[in-house]
Amino acid sequence: MTLEDFCSRFHSFVGEKQDMPQILKKGKELLGGLLGDPRWFGGILGRIISDPAYLETQTPSVFANEVMLYRSPDRSFSVMAFIWEPGALCAVHDHSAWGIIGSLLNPTKEIRYRRLDRGDIEGHADLEAMPARVIAPGEMVYVAPLDQGIHQTGAGSDLISVSVGVYGKSIRKGYIQFFDPANKTVSRAYPPKIYKRILAIRTLKSAPEFWAEELSAFPGVPALPEYLAKEFRPSPSCRKGAPRGGREA
Repeated sequence: MTLEDFCSRFHSFVGEKQDMPQILKKGKELLGGLLGDPRWFGGILGRIISDPAYLETQTPSVFANEVMLYRSPDRSFSVMAFIWEPGALCAVHDHSAWGIIGSLLNPTKEIRYRRLDRGDIEGHADLEAMPARVIAPGEMVYVAPLDQGIHQTGAGSDLISVSVGVYGKSIRKGYIQFFDPANKTVSRAYPPKIYKRILAIRTLKSAPEFWAEELSAFPGVPALPEYLAKEFRPSPSCRKGAPRGGREA
């Protein structure tokens, strides 16, 4: 099955508004067809190497090894590949949508985590690791959104591996969460373009008042999405009466 054929079939299927068990069952069947013959990915690698225009279509992600293969016009699903160098593992993270992930080339490793705390303390997360699983080429796993889909993935051997995932519509916009199980912490991870906006907001909050006045020139600021508007709110650790820099006069 070609990538184009997979995306066409998946788009038709998702448009039928199936319930989640059916989406996962049928989605696994379709993705299995794409994973069955990895030769199509050679063309993707060739475009990455030699076609600058193709690279320009790649939206920067929180994961540097991500390759966006397809995003449906109605944003109902997206298809991504991840290229893992030998021994590489990404940060422990959650997902903003359901997903079906399969190994295309060489084994992929997955470690799932169960969240033990209630998530009511900002910046804190207590996780328990499940036994690692090695996903052979052609095999697949499911991931759920938010706390039900916390995991870590990467190369499952001393060879470069490639995994392919199809993900549903995001139920949380703008960011995912990175976890540090050893230190029991969690933080938001933003794509580069959004992170630049976050840095600009944080700089204004800590900068002289005359810089903050520049916001009046941007009428769209009051309508910022929640994940950006949150950055304008005072930090719980800030003391009342302290200047923007957070230091006492």
